[in-house]
Amino acid sequence: MNSERLEYFKAKLESLVEELRQGIKSGKDATATVKLDTSIGRLSRMDAMQSQQMALELQRRQENQLLRVENALKRIKQNSYGDCGTCKKPIPENRLEHQPDAVQCIQCAERR
Repeated sequence: MNSERLEYFKAKLESLVEELRQGIKSGKDATATVKLDTSIGRLSRMDAMQSQQMALELQRRQENQLLRVENALKRIKQNSYGDCGTCKKPIPENRLEHQPDAVQCIQCAERR
């Protein structure tokens, strides 16, 4: 991969890091403990608890994706970005375009 494309993917990953951090930060209120207050009914409380659990799962997924993106940025610094972690062949750029944090080529990912 040439240095111009590498810079493109680096910028894309850095933008994604900021987006994920903002999403995690903004979702903190939704993951707060549901208050068991008597002024709301049982069904409203259950709705609030379900919303909380959905927000917690979204936060977990965003945190995992943030780790993958940060690892991709580390691979850029180590000059191993774009190489499959399994077969060591180059990952096609169209795959990286859609999933810039990919660590495997499509063939190795399908085998897994």
